[in-house]
Amino acid sequence: MGNCVSNSGAFEPPGSKAVAEFIQQHERETDPRWIAVRIAEERAKAAGGAGGGGGMMTEQPKKPKGPLCSICRGVVVVGVNPWQRTKSDKFVLDLADSDDEGEGGQPESSAAVTQRRAAKLKKLDRHGIALQPCKHVFCGACLSDAICRNLRTPFDPSTYGEKAGTSSTSPTTLQNAGRMEFPMGCPTCQVKPGEAIVEISDMTARLVLGEPNMDPWNHARFLSTLNLIYCPHKGCGEAFDADDVAPPLEGASAIAKNLVQCPRCKNSLCKSCKVVWHDRYSCEDFLKLPLNERNPEDLLFYEIAAQEKWRRCPKCSAMVELKFGCNHITCTCKHHFCYQCGSDFEHKGGKYQCKGGKGCKVWEEENLLERR
Repeated sequence: MGNCVSNSGAFEPPGSKAVAEFIQQHERETDPRWIAVRIAEERAKAAGGAGGGGGMMTEQPKKPKGPLCSICRGVVVVGVNPWQRTKSDKFVLDLADSDDEGEGGQPESSAAVTQRRAAKLKKLDRHGIALQPCKHVFCGACLSDAICRNLRTPFDPSTYGEKAGTSSTSPTTLQNAGRMEFPMGCPTCQVKPGEAIVEISDMTARLVLGEPNMDPWNHARFLSTLNLIYCPHKGCGEAFDADDVAPPLEGASAIAKNLVQCPRCKNSLCKSCKVVWHDRYSCEDFLKLPLNERNPEDLLFYEIAAQEKWRRCPKCSAMVELKFGCNHITCTCKHHFCYQCGSDFEHKGGKYQCKGGKGCKVWEEENLLERR
């Protein structure tokens, strides 16, 4: 009978074929062996198309379109885990290289292998991420480089996705490059006075840096919870917790209660105004002293500051030098002030302006020309 169902085969539940196809497709997309096979097939297809055209011009593949990295301006494939995606791509690349070495029959020199791998690395996709809520896009290597610079840790873009980065820059140079900035904000956002920074979260750092590089980030987060003092003595700059020093002796004067000792150079400094220790003077009286009555090192520093027209941040007291740009200064502590008079800067009516009331201009061409 034509309408009878044969009982010779096993019964398949509805949708089983679709499930099997989905599992097979998922394996082809995620299994490194299938990815290597697909790369080999695409390579063979490209080689056949280039050689079997019969003299006809073949159409060049179009450059992939996508968002551009805000730093290097390269095309970025936005995803959720740039480090892991880059690591997977490099694993497949090494797997394909091992197959190529076996086909030639003759071993290649290490220099040839390194050169061939470097050429293939340039063709890999730049996996990146988009920060929220500013929507700025970065490739993983560029954002990792920006984070590592703030953390004063070495970084090598060529090792991104493989291991913790290393750099030719000496650790001493990195440590003396400046103070760590934490929490960190978007490298390209221009934060206006009164606005909060677009902060890079712990999860974003983990997805961009990779788990092997998280130790400096976690250390910086820990330091941000402390009341840090940077030793002002020449050649030191050690950062330590002001609340972790030995408490003052009972009966000590109000001035002596601010006396602390640097754990590195063992020199004395003032915990309140964060300068070299000023014996017999309160912080207010010491700052009122003329320069020639202070510490000789302080005198030399202030002479250089006056000669170079440096300006001290009114909030954190950090010294700032204007090399180029306008008089609107954004300090590392995120305070906005005027480089000309030291007053606060505000953003009002769509414009930046100095609140000092002295008519300071945002741009002064003459001063900029003098600094060249």
